[in-house]
Amino acid sequence: MIKEECNKTYLQDWTSYNCAQTQEKLLFMDLLFELCSQIPRKQRHSRGRPRLDLGDMIFCVCLKIYNDISSRRNTSDIQMACDYGYLDRVPHFNSILNYLNKPELKGFLSSLINLSALPLKPFETGFSVDATGFSTSLHGSWVEVRSCKSGLDTVKVRQYMKCHIMSGNRTNIITHVEVTDAYTHDTVMFPDLVNTTGGLFDMKTVFADKGYSSRKNMTIVAGYGAKAFIDFRKNSTSQANGSSMWHQMFNFFKYNNDEFMQIYHQRSNVESVFSSIKRKFGVYLRTKNEIAMTNEILCKCLVHNLCTLIQEMFCLGVEISFEENSNLIFCAEHAFAQK
Repeated sequence: MIKEECNKTYLQDWTSYNCAQTQEKLLFMDLLFELCSQIPRKQRHSRGRPRLDLGDMIFCVCLKIYNDISSRRNTSDIQMACDYGYLDRVPHFNSILNYLNKPELKGFLSSLINLSALPLKPFETGFSVDATGFSTSLHGSWVEVRSCKSGLDTVKVRQYMKCHIMSGNRTNIITHVEVTDAYTHDTVMFPDLVNTTGGLFDMKTVFADKGYSSRKNMTIVAGYGAKAFIDFRKNSTSQANGSSMWHQMFNFFKYNNDEFMQIYHQRSNVESVFSSIKRKFGVYLRTKNEIAMTNEILCKCLVHNLCTLIQEMFCLGVEISFEENSNLIFCAEHAFAQK
């Protein structure tokens, strides 16, 4: 008799989940306001029309991304935020789009993503790395060689931007993000993701698929005293070539494969992060140039982090505060001041 395998199920704390979902939008604006308030306000030293505050504009941009609607339709929600006291005035919808096109916004958004992840630092020690693509409204062309005698046909394909992230396996919080073009290889971004996360969190394990499999990447993880559970390619050997972590993990993979794969399965959490972002905040990018598309992806990751914090406020009882680590954005603020 063949024994049927049962799918593993996970218990859900429905009381906490329901509270988080029903109060998410109001709590989202509250957390977003507190996070944007950590950006120092620039004093006005010139005459003329007053410049829009950067923190307020990031608030408006992220609210637009959260609602996943056009900037015009988002004006009503911005008016509601103004009535609640989160904003001094309602900016024009074109001003919001103009700020998405500012290259200096990238540094602030990246820092705010790091800052938004730190309240969950006590709960995260295992992290996963992966990349995904976001489709754009732009189209490129490539030549497809067909087997028939018709020759060469030009085929239009939709372009996309690549989002590389590192996320915590317990809460799915994003600890660092890098945005590149569609042709940047995943493994190139691995050092930046690990080094940034390793500097902020107590990293004990790192998970990645075989696309990141290299002795260099395992050595980087070992430098933080963590173990690298990275899947091995078929042609991999146990030869260390200076990487003791490679030799150790390869033998574990070869001689205890069942145990290795059971632990390695935690990597699937990063796929859940991508699924959540795309389902809630859209698969496609509304902007049409590289600077704005980069900032739009970063905003998607930032609003995902805030929604994750709201969930963990009820599930883990986390008290959210950003003031203690607000020095993370000073570098980005300094870069903005130099523009």
